[in-house]
Amino acid sequence: MTSAPLVFASALVAVLLWSWIGWIVLRRVSLGADMRVCAAPALGWALQTVTALLLSSAVGLSVWTVLGSAAALAALSRLVPPADDTASSPVRLPWWALAAAVFVALGPIVGLLPKLYPEGVALAPPIYDHSKIALIDEMIRGGAPPANPFYGQGGQPGSIAYYYLWHFGAAELAILTGASGWEADIAATWFTAFASLTLVSGLAFRLSGGRVAGIGFVLVAVCGDSLRPVLAALVGQPAFDAAIAPGGLSNWLVQTSWSPHHVASATTVVLALLLMARMRQQAAIGQVVVLGLLAAAGFQSSVWVGGASFALAAVAMAAVLLVSGETGGRMRFVGALASGAVLALLLAAPLLAEQVQSAGSRGGGLPIAIEAFPVLGPMVPAVVRRVLDPPAYWLVLLFVDFPVLALAAVMAGVACLRRDGPPVPSSSAALMAAAFGSLCCAWVLASRAGENNDLGWRGILPALLIATAMAGAYAAHLLDRRRWPAFSVVTIALLLTLPAGIGFVRANLRGDLTAEGSLFRAAPAMWAAVRRHTPPDERVASNPMLGRTLTPWPVNVSWALLADRRSCFAGNELAIAFAPLSAEARRSASDLFERVFAGRGTAEDVAALLDDFGCRVVLVTPEDGAWQRDPFAASGRVRLAEDNPASDGWRIYVAR
Repeated sequence: MTSAPLVFASALVAVLLWSWIGWIVLRRVSLGADMRVCAAPALGWALQTVTALLLSSAVGLSVWTVLGSAAALAALSRLVPPADDTASSPVRLPWWALAAAVFVALGPIVGLLPKLYPEGVALAPPIYDHSKIALIDEMIRGGAPPANPFYGQGGQPGSIAYYYLWHFGAAELAILTGASGWEADIAATWFTAFASLTLVSGLAFRLSGGRVAGIGFVLVAVCGDSLRPVLAALVGQPAFDAAIAPGGLSNWLVQTSWSPHHVASATTVVLALLLMARMRQQAAIGQVVVLGLLAAAGFQSSVWVGGASFALAAVAMAAVLLVSGETGGRMRFVGALASGAVLALLLAAPLLAEQVQSAGSRGGGLPIAIEAFPVLGPMVPAVVRRVLDPPAYWLVLLFVDFPVLALAAVMAGVACLRRDGPPVPSSSAALMAAAFGSLCCAWVLASRAGENNDLGWRGILPALLIATAMAGAYAAHLLDRRRWPAFSVVTIALLLTLPAGIGFVRANLRGDLTAEGSLFRAAPAMWAAVRRHTPPDERVASNPMLGRTLTPWPVNVSWALLADRRSCFAGNELAIAFAPLSAEARRSASDLFERVFAGRGTAEDVAALLDDFGCRVVLVTPEDGAWQRDPFAASGRVRLAEDNPASDGWRIYVAR
């Protein structure tokens, strides 16, 4: 199903390719000599993927496109004069921090690996969100911009309105190494975790004045989780559920495991913010170009993080930089930011146009609403919750879901007011303002594009990365000054979050073995048979509910991970994000596919699958009601191409 050597090769190629590009550019457009090593992986990924996507849209995706875009960036960077880093700190990130980041970054990927048991194959819950692997496979086959592998209206290729730059980067790795989409997704997830960890560790190292304790604190803190399990154990789960609304906000470990593209976008946003602080001192053309590419990469990886959250964070940071810096150069700084924004809009314009068109097709009004994040539970009357939820976001939720970061922020703020804390330069104050702007995304904004508040969950990620670095720096300051009471409070809060984080990794490492796990073992052979009868540009009809117990929400994960072919309709869960359909149209399509594969379909239903959805190949399995009451066998529109009557077999029909 997945090859460990290919996953390792893809991860190694990612580190070498993207870190090399980042290192070369940072020698010309510097964030400071002390940040060169820790910022290189994330910066190289952002610049190269944006450039390669632009080039691939013109000439197609190939090995030469990937390598050519990297070579072009290296050549163009030589046109920029070398950066003057003489004023930067000579202290460099220690090598062991990179080695530790390599190890810690393994935590998010354990949920993506298949677990083989004698009874069958177990999958962990995060694999549900990685059904987007079908999009990676589509780009490996057909390049970019990709056709829509999740839905085909009348058999047309369609287009994708989703922010897919991160998945494009994974497709690049597969092109270079020969890995599958699943293997490339695992490698890209690990690289995203590694790149974000090195950046945050380097930022903590800078803010702490070169104290290595800050790096260690960061690498431990990202493994923790919220206080929800501890509080529920203390007061009882029913009482806790009555007091605090379910859901809440997720930490780095959970977010990277489930949605690494949002974390990649947040890492890019932090890089852009650091560059903005640098540009306040002296803005050059090279910095403007890099800022535009970073902003485009953030938006094309996550509209919520690189769009809404970055906008609020950048405005807050720019305001502080303008007020706190020298009076000279303000107009030059504003002009440089505006030029970078224009470049980013030009690069992201095709995806933005697709987003607007898709939102119109889905209906439902504006994709973003002003709405307070739900914090308090049902024990508080609804009319009172509307008043108390906004302050409870800052006074309750952040301390429950991010106790270490919230405590460190409060304690550092009090120490600064008492003039007993570390000095806060203007760049650090600007980062704090940016983190506040990012946190405001979840506080007052909510996304309405789908059925979940993705904007609230993902928009806080830039703040989470910045706050983690600052907490590490503050912990190092406390340890250096031997402020044992304050250091003990932060450490205890950290220790209380670790059991939940370790439990999350352990559960992902174990996976969930269900009754359908034994059938998943035969899925690679089944989908290989489907590929024999399906050209790369044609669509397959399969039961969207096949293997529904393998994931937390019903989705045909075997198709998403293993088919390497387009689906006519991949089911309601995936159609929410990827099909330009209204809620009513999604329900109608779901009902049609459910009837047919349950064995209740009519000849007209079969014709609708073939004509309205462009299904050229049909897969029926023993798990489908159509296995016994087969509406395709009596249809003159298809012919039986392959029949495997085993208990884990299949039937494959091909349109005449």
